[in-house]
Amino acid sequence: MAILYRCRTPTDYLCACGKVARRLRRADIDYEEIRVPVQRRHRDEIDELTGQRWVPVLDEVIHDSRRILEYIDWVESSCPAA
Repeated sequence: MAILYRCRTPTDYLCACGKVARRLRRADIDYEEIRVPVQRRHRDEIDELTGQRWVPVLDEVIHDSRRILEYIDWVESSCPAA
């Protein structure tokens, strides 16, 4: 199961975090959401994982909505549906 660290925006249509969440659902990838504090200075957990304080972050490894979407596309193309 993937872990998506994302902002506290209540909808999936206002930010890059929501765009990633929508794409994960569309790709049928199970994930857990961890909502981080609004202010970047309070995102110590994200800083420890990635060395930066921006979200979204997927699985402690990929941090940038464009890169995460590229990764999801790659997963979809390399894993044919059962």
